[in-house]
Amino acid sequence: MVKLSIIVPTYNEAENLAELVRGIFSALEGSDFELIVVDDNSPDGTGKLADELASQHKNMAVVHRPGKLGLGTAILDGLNVARGEIIGVMDADLQHPPEVLRLMLERAEEGADIVVASRYVEGGSVEGWSLLRRIISRGALWLSHLFLPQTKNVKDTLSGCFLFKRDVIRGASIDVKDFKLLLEILVKGRYEKVVEVPYTFRSRAAGKSKLGSRQIFSYVKQLLRLSEYRILKFMAVGASGLVVNNGILWLLVSSFGLFPLLAEIFSIESSIISNFVLNNFWTFKGRTSERFSYRLLKYHGSVILGALVNYAVFALLLSIGLHILVANTIGILLGFIFNYFLSETFVWKWL
Repeated sequence: MVKLSIIVPTYNEAENLAELVRGIFSALEGSDFELIVVDDNSPDGTGKLADELASQHKNMAVVHRPGKLGLGTAILDGLNVARGEIIGVMDADLQHPPEVLRLMLERAEEGADIVVASRYVEGGSVEGWSLLRRIISRGALWLSHLFLPQTKNVKDTLSGCFLFKRDVIRGASIDVKDFKLLLEILVKGRYEKVVEVPYTFRSRAAGKSKLGSRQIFSYVKQLLRLSEYRILKFMAVGASGLVVNNGILWLLVSSFGLFPLLAEIFSIESSIISNFVLNNFWTFKGRTSERFSYRLLKYHGSVILGALVNYAVFALLLSIGLHILVANTIGILLGFIFNYFLSETFVWKWL
């Protein structure tokens, strides 16, 4: 067994691979490591070049796959042949600078279970990104923290350059269909200490970026799956609350002759309690360490705050001339997001 195995998936990276290999061997000179290139039958000759480079380095291996099967499965195939007690993953496009590997290995040897090369800790940065790309990246990061509270203390959950000790994923069911393996590990792995080290995410020197709508859709699917579809469950519970609200209101007015404004108070409270019970025992099942009554009280507070957000946004948008239905829809949407945020981080806080 060696100390460190670096896995590099490749597809059409012939223009970058030689420089990457030189950089890795230079950065880790004197260290006990191996480099594993996993190529998806690149039509530009990346696999053949990798074989040539491997013939020059005894601690370099190449895994050839029959076609483009996905980044996640490429990493898994690399992991299957890796001999290291520490596993490293990085891209082949030189946007992850190889020189950061030395510091990352040191942090792992000092006791970190997972070491993340981070763009968003002090000293980290990105190079050559447009404002839109920065907004998308930050938005995706925020979504990971919202959907997956286990990741809230990691500032760059979407990093594609990281190390982890093999024991972190031992026995874990890691799904590699999606391309953000670090998220899988942070949610499903067994670890105590995560360390982030800064680096500058470089502009791509050669080749084409692989980020596109397919990757964005895959990321959203991954968030939903890893969160056990909590936001969809939360939406379903909210819809059921409308049925409860209207049903109670109709029953109290039509069958018991209650004054509608008074009946509305009971119907609203009934829907709040109904929503709370369903969320408590279904949406956020397992997060039940606090007393039921205390959590119900917190839920009431979050619902009130969400309603205030809804109303404030509606009033603001109406004042600037937006159509009443458009303003109301946006207000409802933002109120819902606020409700979910408070439910995830306050009412049913991950412990």
